[in-house]
Amino acid sequence: MAVQAEPPQSAGDPVAGKTVFEGKGGCVACHSLEDPAGRIGPDLSWIGILRTPKTLRQSLVDPDAQVFRKYFTVVVETKAGQHLEGVALREDADSIEIRDARGAVTSLLKRDLRGLEREERSLMPSAAVKLSDREVDDVVAYLRTLRAMPPVEAGERDRPIGGISENVAFFNRPGRDAEEHPDELIDALDIPEGATVADVGAGTGYFTWRLARKVGPGGKVLAIDIQQRMLDLVSQTIAQHELTNVECVLATDSDPRLPERSIDLVFIAYSYHEFAKPDATMAAVRRALKPGGRVFILEFAKENRLAPASSLHKMTLDEIRREIEPLGFTIERMLDFLPLQHGLVFRKSS
Repeated sequence: MAVQAEPPQSAGDPVAGKTVFEGKGGCVACHSLEDPAGRIGPDLSWIGILRTPKTLRQSLVDPDAQVFRKYFTVVVETKAGQHLEGVALREDADSIEIRDARGAVTSLLKRDLRGLEREERSLMPSAAVKLSDREVDDVVAYLRTLRAMPPVEAGERDRPIGGISENVAFFNRPGRDAEEHPDELIDALDIPEGATVADVGAGTGYFTWRLARKVGPGGKVLAIDIQQRMLDLVSQTIAQHELTNVECVLATDSDPRLPERSIDLVFIAYSYHEFAKPDATMAAVRRALKPGGRVFILEFAKENRLAPASSLHKMTLDEIRREIEPLGFTIERMLDFLPLQHGLVFRKSS
């Protein structure tokens, strides 16, 4: 199977989609572009980076399929018999403020409520009710053009380099799958069968075997690590899963030892923050990518206090972008469903 150089695109017309979005679709009643005030839905100014055509279509046709907790429908019954539904704007121990589907804001004291529930559903109606399949395709095509991600400020790297992790027990901890959603993550990267993938900082092979299964017997995964002990553990993991399409490579702290122009995707999970010489390593990564090749960076979010790592082993979104983008990469997508991590896809700039 041929390897795709570009992500799948919607078959719709973005110009027509913009007209539907602003008119018949009624989307602007709930969503904004760079101005969320008075809206019940999220800002969409960079939704084209967050979602694929498939997930955008799903969100339009079945809004309840993926609803973030912030946009759960809050159902309130007051002691006076009033019924309200909306999204919570602010809440504390004594009060809650909600905005309903019309944009009206109501502040309530909790002592005046008979009931308060959060339902995992969206206030947004299905687009299938009022739009044709073609019009939905057009709206998807328009949303894919919305990529106005806020720029990051250029600056010197000021974070300390995290030490090399040897914590095998942490890598293989019970409950890791539930915390990190690895299979959903791999699926979201749209890795085609037959691709060549480099898992840089492979650790014990937690992602390596999943990547090997994804690319299939016609593809190949290079498991890269600077610790021979980790590569030995990768080999054991690969043998347990009866895979034969993985090659282990012992790297240095500045060179992943990848053949030039040979890799479709470089996968770097919880390792970039440990690179002793990140500029040199990423330069080598860039040389190894085929034209249009991609890099995926996964790090625990420093902004999230629940992420199971010390501050030395976390990064902020701005830190990742500020370091990666100037090295010849353009941000293409950010996985918005990860609970504790930043997952960013970059494409090699021309």
